Amino acid sequence: MNSITSFIKRFPQAVFWAIAWSTFFFGYFMYLRTRSEIWQLLILGPFLGGILVTGIADGRSGLKTYFARIVRWRVPVKWYAVALFLPFVLRLAAFGLTVASGAETIVNPEWAWGDIFFNLVIVIFVISLGEEPGFRGFALPRLLNGRSALTASLILGVFHAIWHLPLFITGAQPPIVFLVILAGAVLNTWLFNNTNGSVLLTIIMHTSVDFQVYVFNPLFTEADAVTHTYWLVAAYVATAVILLLVTGKNLSRKQEIQAEQVTTTAPLAAN
Repeated sequence: MNSITSFIKRFPQAVFWAIAWSTFFFGYFMYLRTRSEIWQLLILGPFLGGILVTGIADGRSGLKTYFARIVRWRVPVKWYAVALFLPFVLRLAAFGLTVASGAETIVNPEWAWGDIFFNLVIVIFVISLGEEPGFRGFALPRLLNGRSALTASLILGVFHAIWHLPLFITGAQPPIVFLVILAGAVLNTWLFNNTNGSVLLTIIMHTSVDFQVYVFNPLFTEADAVTHTYWLVAAYVATAVILLLVTGKNLSRKQEIQAEQVTTTAPLAAN
């Protein structure tokens, strides 16, 4: 066993996040320099990093589990409804609160549906597929090893927010979105825990979250859009808090996590 393989086996979590952060940071920097959309493909870094580290740290059985989570579709229908419609309900609540607080909607909003559906394809096959298998399929099960679901979610939320750091620095996203990412980590862990570790369901939820951006953002001018963002943050944080009060720190009344979901052979201290 060479030194690199040994290091990855000992510190799989650290290596994964180094790959995830470095690929996105480099890709976003190159996009800003060249404006070439091809660099967006580096969003796939967490997905590919999860494959690489799993293959080295856990071998063939680990890879089998990694890919099985991505296509795990046999879950109760209600969880598909949650993944698809919860983000819409939260956006709708934020929309109503934004209007109630005095914001005005654009009278004739323009939705470029051709662009929206093209972006939806990008969201599904680049953004959601690029992020969720790595964040929820690789990192989350390891973080759940020996920790409560709440603690694992908060750690993952912080690491995920660091991944978004270039967007915060350049103003592409307001820093307050950090709270949405943190609350979203709680919601995703709840979904993961109650669907026997289905990454497919988290991909669906991620896609729904991003799709709402294209639907609701054209409804407000720039100033009112800021207000809408604050209400959206409030909706996500309130939902996460209520969920914790109902389900407890394990984010599941019925603990459905199976032993096969954590396949790492490395000691807990190395994760």
